Amino acid sequence: VPARRPHEQMSLLNTDEWMRSIDVPVYSGNGEGFPKPRGVPQTLQFRDGIPFQQVTNRPAQPPGPTAPWDKHDPRWGTNRPSTASSMPAPATAVPTRKPSWLAYDGVKLQWRGYFEDLETTVRTGLPRVRKCFITYHLEDGTVDVREPREVNSGIVQGALLHRMPCNNANGQPMSFTDVKVGQPIAIHSRTYNVLGCDEFTRRWLAKEGIDAGPELPFPHERDPMPPKGQFKSAPSIVPAASDAPPRLPAPSGVAVTFTDGVAHESSLTGGSYPSTRVSTRPAPPSAIAGLKEAAGRQFLRYDRNVLRFFATCAVPDGGDDARLVGTTRSFVLHYYLADDTMEVLEVMPSNAGREPYGKFLKRQKLPKRGADGYGVGIRPASDETLRKRRDDDRHYHWRDLRVGGECVVFGLRLTIRDCDEHTKAWYGDECGMTDADFPSMPAPAGPPPIPKRIVPPNSSGIGSEADSLNSVYRLVPKVPKKDVSFDEWLLNQGQVMRFTGKLVDGPGKPPVPENEKVRTFVVSFFLEDNSLAVFEPPVMNSGYPGGKYLERRPSRKSAGSNVFLRGRDCFVGAMLEIKGTWMRLNAADEATLSIMEARPKEFPGSDANAVVTSTADKLSQAGPAAANELSRLCAIEDAKLGGGGAMVLNRTSFLNVMCDLCAVDGCAGIVDAQRLITLWRAMPKVQFDLSQTRLPASVPREELAEDHVRIADLFEMFRVPFER
Repeated sequence: VPARRPHEQMSLLNTDEWMRSIDVPVYSGNGEGFPKPRGVPQTLQFRDGIPFQQVTNRPAQPPGPTAPWDKHDPRWGTNRPSTASSMPAPATAVPTRKPSWLAYDGVKLQWRGYFEDLETTVRTGLPRVRKCFITYHLEDGTVDVREPREVNSGIVQGALLHRMPCNNANGQPMSFTDVKVGQPIAIHSRTYNVLGCDEFTRRWLAKEGIDAGPELPFPHERDPMPPKGQFKSAPSIVPAASDAPPRLPAPSGVAVTFTDGVAHESSLTGGSYPSTRVSTRPAPPSAIAGLKEAAGRQFLRYDRNVLRFFATCAVPDGGDDARLVGTTRSFVLHYYLADDTMEVLEVMPSNAGREPYGKFLKRQKLPKRGADGYGVGIRPASDETLRKRRDDDRHYHWRDLRVGGECVVFGLRLTIRDCDEHTKAWYGDECGMTDADFPSMPAPAGPPPIPKRIVPPNSSGIGSEADSLNSVYRLVPKVPKKDVSFDEWLLNQGQVMRFTGKLVDGPGKPPVPENEKVRTFVVSFFLEDNSLAVFEPPVMNSGYPGGKYLERRPSRKSAGSNVFLRGRDCFVGAMLEIKGTWMRLNAADEATLSIMEARPKEFPGSDANAVVTSTADKLSQAGPAAANELSRLCAIEDAKLGGGGAMVLNRTSFLNVMCDLCAVDGCAGIVDAQRLITLWRAMPKVQFDLSQTRLPASVPREELAEDHVRIADLFEMFRVPFER
């Protein structure tokens, strides 16, 4: 028999020992040349937001042998330094200084100043200065310069220098100490004059021991302020001229005036007032320049300043649509002070039956309708019409618009009835007008409202109300949507109120037969979609099959009413009209009573505190007779339980006492069925004690399992003195 090899003599369970006995060749990553793993401790620590190096006293380990691939692979290098430290470790941790990017994160210093626009100075010969803000970011030493944006400046404003590192005049990196109030500073070949800094920068510089210096005013603009009533010139145009257009030297007996760049010659008759227009000729360039400059100053002063008026118009007879005759249309008038143009918008009511459009009158100068019958939209504009439009007195001006006045647009006479608060304030500043000059005119009475048609009830009894009505609106009916919000459905999902009911006689309905009065029904109201379902439990030999008496559906409160039942309409004692017959709800289950008590605002009859307070107040108003009657009734019911002495009442005795109490003068209607149940549930319950009764043997055993209340607690709840 051949001898067995060593590994064949081992057991199969000693697999690891067998694997270690196998010789494995030496290759990269395995063998004597492979470096041993050595742990590198975590030395970076934070305390109070400050980083520091935590060094332990572990002795330094000598570097292991170099791996074979470290000597030949160019990606690793041939002279890689050792990761082990040869320096002795300190005994304690020493916190390092907080870096600037961490210490000054988000901290900015800001100065305000100005610079001179050299391009405009060379072009116009007049100096122009522009405001700017210089911001220095402490976290990385970068600088940015921006110019605040101004309305209608005519120049590109915003970022003048994006955030970047800058050098000072010496070629060194710029620091916050290089920016000083009152001294110019050159940044990228542009000189900025520093006038001041913000409050934070001033405090920060003072903390560093640097005096920020006093604030300096911004230099005055080159154009002087115009007289009152005249427009201010723009900083970017030539020097402002006079508001009045220039006049040319006129020949003897002829006066020359200019309107919109056209010269008008008129003869003088005995004086200096023109009488008849003789001829017209183009105006010289100097006059046109003066008029354009005046319009530019008006635009700069009143741009984005709009007056708003509210107007109405009665539709006259003979219009395109006879249905609109006698109605009132509402409009909004916008007057733009920048160029004396007007815009008219019509306020279209909902379901007006007319196609809405953008604007009733687009923005333009609105001409007045004079004796010549000329107006907007009357006829196409001819040369004569265009020449008439150049006269300012033939167009509506803001002086012509007032509350109570009129203006004609497309043949419609608009009556201005009111304006907004901004318009009133502007007229008050310009003309000294007060609120008394703007009497608000009420809107005219419109046509009588069309009465809403009442949807007739579904008298067929087939399908629900919404399903039956949906077949009227569409040839191919769709599934009707439930009239309940998602939040209400989510809040009441799965909550059902169940009551027992009986058919009773009621007003407006035929009397119920005696054999049907004994029928008992289960009424279920689903709060999630406000639907009602009635089920009749089957009773043997009753003559009625039982089952579904009313399919689940939304139900109306009464026949011919468009109001549907809600959860607040269902409570013990409520009368519901179901299938043309009155049904009274007699009792409710425990879950239904809990739902009603959790919603006291929706079900006031289940609010225990309110019911107890109102019942006690009514008893006190009834006087001592009601208190004596309550004592007498309680004594009678107590005597029925074991001959008396226990001074307790069960549910039946409590209901008898309260129902008999309602027959006393002054206590009629003191409580109803729902409030009786609330009072019983609000009182503390006790167990019946046979030892307190006079005849314990006469007490039925089923009485011991019922809940009882003390008569003393009943008197205390109603604030009535109790005498045993």
